[in-house]
Formats: sequence, structure tokens, C-alpha cells
Amino acid sequence: MSAPAAQADLAQAREASSPGDSIHETKHESIDNHVDDDDIDSLSPEQRAALEKSLKKKLDWQIVPLCLMLYLLSFLDRTNIGQARLNGLEQDLKMSKDGRDYRIALTILYVPYIIFEIPSNLVVKRFGPARWIPFLVVCWGLVSMLQGIVTSKVGLYINRAFLGTTEAGILPALALYLTFFYKREELGLRQALYFSGASLSGTFGGLLATAIGLIKRPLPGWGMIFLIEGLFTILFGIACLFILPNDISKLWWVTPQERKLAYARMAQPVTTRAPDAENGVVPDVAATAEKRVAAVADDASLEYTGKFVMREVMRTFTDPIVLLMAASGYAYATLLYSNAFFSPTIIKSLGIAKSTAESQLLSVPPTAAAFFVSITAAVLSDRYKWRWISIVVLILISIAGIGLAYGSKVASQRYGGIILLSCGTYSIPPLGISWMLNNTAGLYKRATAIALYIVFTNSGGITSTWLFYNNEAPRYSRGFLVNLCLNAGALVLVSVAELYMIWEGKQRKAGKRDHRVNKLRDQGWSDAKIREYLGDQHPEFEYML
Repeated sequence: MSAPAAQADLAQAREASSPGDSIHETKHESIDNHVDDDDIDSLSPEQRAALEKSLKKKLDWQIVPLCLMLYLLSFLDRTNIGQARLNGLEQDLKMSKDGRDYRIALTILYVPYIIFEIPSNLVVKRFGPARWIPFLVVCWGLVSMLQGIVTSKVGLYINRAFLGTTEAGILPALALYLTFFYKREELGLRQALYFSGASLSGTFGGLLATAIGLIKRPLPGWGMIFLIEGLFTILFGIACLFILPNDISKLWWVTPQERKLAYARMAQPVTTRAPDAENGVVPDVAATAEKRVAAVADDASLEYTGKFVMREVMRTFTDPIVLLMAASGYAYATLLYSNAFFSPTIIKSLGIAKSTAESQLLSVPPTAAAFFVSITAAVLSDRYKWRWISIVVLILISIAGIGLAYGSKVASQRYGGIILLSCGTYSIPPLGISWMLNNTAGLYKRATAIALYIVFTNSGGITSTWLFYNNEAPRYSRGFLVNLCLNAGALVLVSVAELYMIWEGKQRKAGKRDHRVNKLRDQGWSDAKIREYLGDQHPEFEYML
């Protein structure tokens, strides 16, 4: 939200509003400093803590479940082709028996997906998330439904290309959307909760595919999977147009005091100068919450011109932290998509299932276990601010799972390895996304950084489609060994990123980055404007390790 809008909405906090109003509406009223029912500066620490707890609970109930469901549907509609394959997709569309045509269908989706991710995320603010996100959901739901009535492999290829185009913006948009409401140390758990939709999609997808396979139907089983899941996506997207809050001003059920606190929590840190008996000045002291919001409105008058946006985009592509995290995302996401697309086929090849329905049901426990591990890891990561160590532990779990799934000759042990690697690989990306968002600042840099990260992770999706060949069953040596090497590489990349942030933090504490601020202060820039302009390049910006 723009700073003037934030200032104006505080004055109108008592008014009910639709959650779908534009994030960039312009209002002209000012803050009423004399309204008692929205005063937060006079609260005791205990009262403020209680108020913030109440606010976060309301945020969690309004924002997180919707994001979880949206990403569950996104991942389900993108990867349910793995279940459709077990229900006769390749045979009915006369696709090659060696799996080549199937892999082409998987690959085609990611080409437009990667191309449109960054542009899509750059327009989230312009159109408003409460309009843009439901629009994307309805579009890909329609495309997913049409996937159920294709009659040839060429038709499937074309449909998958459109599916990639319409789904491209949803994950980066959701990741950015949460930063409108939560502080950076609160993002880990929330990112994990909505990203758990990826693991839950495997759970529900397997159960739904099994149920569809057992009922009478007008279309082939694989067609009904696409049709039913696509229809539900459309209906949920339409509902989100009315219930998804666009920004803080459009939250439901919050009191004026809670709304004001929500603004204060998200406002840039602002400092004020005060007189000193000896030197005439003292170091900056923290301003009150209300002054912080007002300072953003009055001082941080940056114009988001095309030149400024391009500067933020280029700043992203030259940030070593962003590049290291994105590259690590490619490495560990390859395993995630390998698991999502091929685990039903791999499980069937183990010989422990007697039918297609049993194979689909056996794909449920790995993703269900991954859900609980993901939430546990996120809770610990947020509570103790363990970003790097949490990711390292989860990568090691993934590596152990790969080793067991590939190295053992006992089918039940190999299945246990699939459960183990699922617990690791599904739990890493939400922490990776949070780590990226924690260590970037500035709306357009964050939007570009998270989109770039997801471009890399989806590139891992492309790689995964060419790793598991039918003629290599049941060992799938190529797929497991490549993923083993990539996850080892991810360990190195995240560790280099951690060491770089430690080094850069020391440089800032030593005053070696102060020239960035001094140059702008000499030009008469205010503290708030400098912070917004420099973002994570500001010397006082602290990395979360």
C-alpha cells in the first residue's frame, strides 16, 4: 500500500469495507491523533503484546487458509497428470510407451510458466492481489477443466502450455502477498502453512484419483480427474474475489486499534533526532508507532517510475544472496518435482501394490508425513530464527531418503526412503522462500527476487521431467543419482550464502557501508525516504541467518 493511502485508511478504520478494493486507492483524510479507541502508543507492553496476539490470530484465520487452499489447487492442477497417467492417459491419447511424450507434456508447461513469473509479480501492486490472484485462479481452473476433454497428445501439449501461462503468477504472488501483513520473522511458519498445499495436494490427489477410478463416469478416469479438480478451482477462485483481503485496510473483523497496529508493524523503521546537553544531538531514537506511519506518509515520497522499478529489478539480478538462494532452489526443487510427477509410477514399480488403486493410495502417506514435518520445521525456524540450519537439516533428510530409495533392494525399505525424501523435499521450499524474503527489502526487489527464485525452482521442474525413464524401472538410477548430486550442491550453495551474509553484516557494523546513506543525506533526503530507496542495501538492514 502507498504511504498516503496508509495514512488515510487509519482515519477511516471504523468503516466497514470490501476486501476487494484496490491496493492503490488514493484518499486524502489525515490521522486523527485524538481518537482514543485506536490509540496504541499509550499501551503498556503487556497490552500491546495481547493486542498483537489478537491481530495475528485474525490475520492467520483470514489470510493463511486462503493462501493454503490456493496453492494446494495450483500444485494439484499442475501435477495431477501423474495420477492421470496411472488412469490410462498415455494409452487413450496414443502417447509413446517409453514415456517420451509424457515428459514432453510435463516440460511444455514450464516454458511459459518461467517466462511469465516475473512480469506477473510486477503487476500485483498495480491491479491489487484481491483482483489479480482470483483472476489467475479462474483462468487456470478453466484450462485445467479443458485438459480433461483433449483427444490427442498435441491437444494435451497445447493445453499444458496455457496451464503454465495462467499458473505462472500464483506462487510468487502469494509469497509477496504475505509480506503485506506479516513481519519478516513471522513469515517462515505462514509460508510453510500455505506451501504445505503442495504436500496436501499429493494426499488429496491420490485419494481423489482412487475414488474417481471406482465410480461410473461419462469420461475416462483421467479426464474426470482434470474436470472435477478444475471445476472446484474455478468456484474457489470466484469466491476469493469476494473474501480475499486486498491489504490491511480491507481486513475483516479487526478493530480500529488492531488495524492501526497492523500499519505500525509494517511501517519502515523511522528515527528522530533529539537534543543532547553536550553535543547538541544524540543518536537516533525510535519514533512512536503513529509517528512511524506518519513519517512514511510525509517523507518517503518515492515515485515508482519505470526507471525506479527497473533499478529494483536490476538490483535483484546483481545481488549475490538472491542468486545463491535461487540456484539452491533449483537444486532441491528438482527432487520435489521428481517426487510429485513420478512417485506414483515409482511406487507402482516397487511391486508392493496389486492394483492401480493401491498404487494411488500408497502415494498418500509420503505427502501426509511431509505436511507434518514441514509445519514442525517452520515453527522451530520461526521461534529460534534458524533459517540456514533448518534448511541444511532438511536437505540432509532428503539425501538420506534418496540414498535409501536408491540403495536398498528391499521394496518396503525403498518405499520408506520415498517417505523420508518427501519429508525433506516438501519442507525446504517454504523456508527457502522465507529466507529470501527475510533478506530482501523494497516492494519491487522483493517481487522480482521471489519470482526469480521460483523461476529457478521451476527450472528444476523441467529437469525432473527428463530424469525418470520407464526402461530404468525399478531402480531409476539416473533420476536418483542426479537428485543426490543436486542436493549435495544445494548444501554448498546455502552455506556460501550464509557465510556471505555473515561477512557483509560485519562490514556494515564496521561502518564500511555508511557512504550509501551519507551520500543521500547530503542531498537532503529524509531517513524514511533513504530506507525505502536503499532497501536491504541500507547499512542498518540486518540479515536473518
